[in-house]
Amino acid sequence: MTEKLQFRVSSATKSILGKDLIIDKNIAIFELVKNSYDACAKEVNIHISDEKIIIIDDGDGMDINNIKNKWLFIGYSEKLDTQNIIKRSCKRRTFAGAKGIGRLACDRLGKDLKLISIKNDKVEQLDVKWGDFEKDSKIDLTKVDIKHETLNRNPYPKLKHGTILEITMLREEWIDDDLDDLKQHLTKLISPVTEDLDEFKIFVHYKGEPKKEIKNFIFSRLGLKTTQIDVSVSEDGKLITTELIDRNDKIYKIVEKNKWSEKISNIKLQLFYLNRPTKISFHHLIKIRTVDFGSVFLYKNGFRVFPYGKPGDDSLRIDRRKTQGYARYLGIRDIIGYIIIENKTDEFKETSSRDGGLINTKGYQELKEFFFEKALKRLEIYAIDTLNWTYNKKEEKEFFPQEKKNEIRKLIQKLTESSDFISLEYDYSNIEEKIEKKVNEGFQGASGVLKKEATKTGDEKLLKAVRKIEKVQKEQTNIIKKQEDKIEKGEDQVSALRNFTSKNLKNLQGYHHQISITSKTINNYILHAFNAINAQKYEKLEKYLQKIKKENDKIKTIARFATGSGMNELATKKERSLNHIVKKYIENDYIPVAADGLKISVRDNITKDFIATFRPFDISVIFDNLLDNAKKAKAKNCDIELYGDDKTLEIFVRDNGLGINKKFQNNTDKIFDLKTSSTDGAGVGLFHVKEILKSVFSANISVASNKEKKGVTFTLTFTK
Repeated sequence: MTEKLQFRVSSATKSILGKDLIIDKNIAIFELVKNSYDACAKEVNIHISDEKIIIIDDGDGMDINNIKNKWLFIGYSEKLDTQNIIKRSCKRRTFAGAKGIGRLACDRLGKDLKLISIKNDKVEQLDVKWGDFEKDSKIDLTKVDIKHETLNRNPYPKLKHGTILEITMLREEWIDDDLDDLKQHLTKLISPVTEDLDEFKIFVHYKGEPKKEIKNFIFSRLGLKTTQIDVSVSEDGKLITTELIDRNDKIYKIVEKNKWSEKISNIKLQLFYLNRPTKISFHHLIKIRTVDFGSVFLYKNGFRVFPYGKPGDDSLRIDRRKTQGYARYLGIRDIIGYIIIENKTDEFKETSSRDGGLINTKGYQELKEFFFEKALKRLEIYAIDTLNWTYNKKEEKEFFPQEKKNEIRKLIQKLTESSDFISLEYDYSNIEEKIEKKVNEGFQGASGVLKKEATKTGDEKLLKAVRKIEKVQKEQTNIIKKQEDKIEKGEDQVSALRNFTSKNLKNLQGYHHQISITSKTINNYILHAFNAINAQKYEKLEKYLQKIKKENDKIKTIARFATGSGMNELATKKERSLNHIVKKYIENDYIPVAADGLKISVRDNITKDFIATFRPFDISVIFDNLLDNAKKAKAKNCDIELYGDDKTLEIFVRDNGLGINKKFQNNTDKIFDLKTSSTDGAGVGLFHVKEILKSVFSANISVASNKEKKGVTFTLTFTK
């Protein structure tokens, strides 16, 4: 006699799939946030207090049918339901979860759950007592009752649709350190490049404090001056594009055929090499050591997969490989970055344990091989073999691409030997030397050739570019002529006799020498601009025009110093007190001749001089632009304050002008972006300030609106 039997499910299964499986309370909250995202929420608010955790989203919500047939159906996931077309209010292409057990994360956080869901003007409520499932493991899971009722009144009247999870009888206490840890984890929850998540915001409310929006951590915002490699596989999986960048210099960009299987498609990787200066800069910017932040993160369909990137985690076997060749390989302390998977293959499934990573499938094995071959090894070949680690600890010397041109050319030559490459771009050819040689041989008239080309083509962009260049050259010529006239006519003789010794008079010749050098540099950039026009690369053309503007600003500053401290000292790069030079320049050089009605005060609160190697000339360009920016904003007053010691220096430049333009309110970083500059040159100065701070001092600048008064405050941060 045969009969059909069925599995029975113990009520203890709830714990196995819930609090016993999800052992980290941060991961439990992540799972619930992911469910909000899958429900098309634009915003999710997490409220944490001593008594309860409330998670509120404005997603589609659930009616009673959804609750019965989906939420209460353990293991069911509409993400895997290929039989039915899932109707959602948003156009998000992928689901964050796929197991159908994320809802049991509530069990990890607290013993009791009240679920309220609002859809189509109906409010449904469930009261779940997780302890009822734990009384007797012999009870059938489906026999444990859960109270449901349809509410006559919406307890959250401001919410028209969505779901609220009220979790009480918390299993753990939440203290300030736990909250800081959660915020840090949430910043790394969302993929740094997924476009779908732009409309998804996360807010945390803690014990009555003002709500805090969790901003997604994006590596590019750090502006790390280091070596990085970016690798992407096309959506159809046919092409791999790799770009290697070293401290803002593009070393090479290659496009090649993808020899891996179709599983390796629509994937992005980005790795940053961490030498000692980069680690110091990282720590200064986000107040966390790189070793405590994590190494290589992995994101699937927009959300982070654990434990990849967790401090000390070596799931990708990076450190294990390093032990086989300590001096030849990079370890998890040497790199930081991410892997992003945006495809729907079943080869990249997460384990049921939410901190267990991806299941060890053939696709996952291919992914790891791809990571090593196309990203990590190429970064190692450049950073270790070509540049000798970029930083010599014994000599405390940092190696830059310019110092290793021959090695870089050899590297590029090796790359060209591959038959898989479709295209190869690189910047370290000998074109710079050829242009420099032409300039040194007296090759002039580049702007004339440029004008001829612009007139011939009739292209408005080219004509506009020519007009800009001619304006710069005219300003340059006028400045030089005025200086020569002053010297020839003997103007300001009394001032000259007071301020110039015989040594200083020799320095005066240095002004003209510096102007000559700057003029050659401008001609050099004009030649670059001409080449960009021939290649119809107008983005590069704009870059060269901005550099011409920058060099012209130098000439203006030189003119200001003509009757002052001498060009040799101004242009000499050596160790000196940064705070002293800043104060001296503003009070002695800027205020007397350039304040133009702007009332400027300087307060030096430094406890010990901040010594750095630089040219006072760089300081003049920085503060000329910042103070001119205040005047353009119609400020009446500008207060400059210096704080710090011999290790750290912070300079606050605070004005009472018009403040930050509305279009930059949500992203003040764009104020320093070259692309925000208007046609009349607005914004160019701040771009140059940031570039000088980064390139000369490895320093940072930020801007914020003044809280109590109108105007803005620029903060310049220097560290050692």
